[in-house]
Amino acid sequence: MKKTIFVSVLSMVTAGVFAQAGLDNQLRDAQCKSAADEIAKGEKASLDAKKGAKSSTWVKLATAYEDMAINCGKDSMASEKAYNTYKKALEVEAGGKGAKDIEAALTSQKIYSALMQQGAGFYNSKNFPNALKLFRLASEVNPKDTTAALYSGIVGQQAKDNEAAKIYFNKFIEQGGKDPAVFYSLSEIYKGEKNTAKAVEVLKKGITANPNDKDLKGSLVNVQLSSGNSDEAIAELKKLVDSDPNNINNMLNLAILYDNSGKKEEALELYKKVMAIDPTNYDCNFNLGVYYFNQAVKIKEEVDKMDMKEYQKSGKAIEDKACAKFAEAKPYFDTCKAVRDKEGKALEEDLTNSLTSLTTVLEQCAKRK
Repeated sequence: MKKTIFVSVLSMVTAGVFAQAGLDNQLRDAQCKSAADEIAKGEKASLDAKKGAKSSTWVKLATAYEDMAINCGKDSMASEKAYNTYKKALEVEAGGKGAKDIEAALTSQKIYSALMQQGAGFYNSKNFPNALKLFRLASEVNPKDTTAALYSGIVGQQAKDNEAAKIYFNKFIEQGGKDPAVFYSLSEIYKGEKNTAKAVEVLKKGITANPNDKDLKGSLVNVQLSSGNSDEAIAELKKLVDSDPNNINNMLNLAILYDNSGKKEEALELYKKVMAIDPTNYDCNFNLGVYYFNQAVKIKEEVDKMDMKEYQKSGKAIEDKACAKFAEAKPYFDTCKAVRDKEGKALEEDLTNSLTSLTTVLEQCAKRK
């Protein structure tokens, strides 16, 4: 969603500027001709040995390039030429009296706008390398501006230039930017590079900047889980459950983590909370069915280890206990089947296998009576 908003913003930037610059074709043609004429004069002057040795010659040429970028746009790289020409003017001035004015031009709103406008044009035409080049320059012109850093990061990501994306997303964050999509995108880049520590660091920064953003918190849990750090994942999920006690997904995920890490009682407590809110939740019913089925299997294993003497003494009572647990699992699997039948969906293989096994076991239990 953030990228869609970004495209719209860029489209408005270019459309707005050209609407302002070209109130009618005749006016725009006049502006283009004027800029082109000034560029031609400036380029000719820059080639003259005497004139080319003066910074003012280069400043005039840079200004003409700026006008071409802002008021005409026929030269799609005019803004970059303006920037580089101001740099040349500064080089020629070499610390002279005009250096401050040239430096001011290099950090002015005018050159910044020219670079951003033409960068947006390249982005809209999906020329990401050129868009990135101009947005980068805009970020140099105004190093404290979060917009240029944001656009550079997003275009870097679009151009599959992850190094550029990392540099400018980090710059955006350092400058105080808080867009959750940036934190998420940057963490995904680090995650793709197997740099879990950096991915976690970025997501934690994002959560600090956006304490109510549930997606960032969920992403942090997922990164920790994928890296095998279940203790950290449990800690983060507990925070999510505490802050939003009616969120079924968070409760269920925490229950599964507890279940998988051997904390069965904690898991059972959460499974029951989910059931109280959503009694036909497929995942919760299936996990509870498995929970009781596995308990029954463990009880049955006690009988399997007995010799005849032990079995005669206590085997039947333990088998009865196992059968009771198998029976306790059945309603949960039945609910899962009812949910899928109502949805008109085929049963998952694991559900079919569980129901088949359970039916067989319960038939055997019934024959014992």
